Amino acid sequence: MIGAVRARTTTTGLEGLQAKLGQVEDLVAPPISEEERRSSGRSRASRSDRRLNWYRGVEDAVLDLSSAMPEGVEDYDVRKLLEFSVELRRLLERDTEVRDPGGAIELVAMQMADTVRRVHARLQRAQLDDPRDAAAFVFDALKPLSASDLAGLFGVSTRTVAAWKQGHAVRQNADRVALVAQLTADLCGSMTPRGVSLWFDASRSELGGRTPRQVLDQEDKSAQLTLISLAHGGRAQLAS
Repeated sequence: MIGAVRARTTTTGLEGLQAKLGQVEDLVAPPISEEERRSSGRSRASRSDRRLNWYRGVEDAVLDLSSAMPEGVEDYDVRKLLEFSVELRRLLERDTEVRDPGGAIELVAMQMADTVRRVHARLQRAQLDDPRDAAAFVFDALKPLSASDLAGLFGVSTRTVAAWKQGHAVRQNADRVALVAQLTADLCGSMTPRGVSLWFDASRSELGGRTPRQVLDQEDKSAQLTLISLAHGGRAQLAS
């Protein structure tokens, strides 16, 4: 899936996929039914034409995204987007009154938007496999934190953090830097930078009473998988 994408495409290629995902998301959020409510005074024919043009845009954007995937890569979520676009066309063909009375069209559009956001997040995590990109992401996402705070997360000195910020290669604790970036990417969607910092220092029963920072310091590989699960699924909870 996206891991395979990372192996077959460059950072520029990933950015291109992100842009194509953005095109799909722009089209399906807000859903078409919301657009129709805003234009309820127009004639049925006019609204039908507008909706048809909207669907063609969605279909073209999804097909463009699908064709941009590296050769040999089959991504589940991209396949779902294609399936949703087919379902959307069938619903539009049946809704001759252009009213979407049961909200089925709006629901499919929302499902497409959710799928796009999920792929966005996975592409971002794949891009963070590169230690330099990972460090840069954390610096940007956690701007309010001090150099000392960042050094503690990465397990390096403040001098090393300063060198990384100046663009030096990230060689020390490269795996830890990538992991911290992936955890931060999951957490910052629902937490402030200070909240993310607190998360790393909150003890968790799932970690045997340890904090995420202690797991990182101890280089406990098996517990790191639990960290990823906690950040992805329970990121809003500081304590269990």
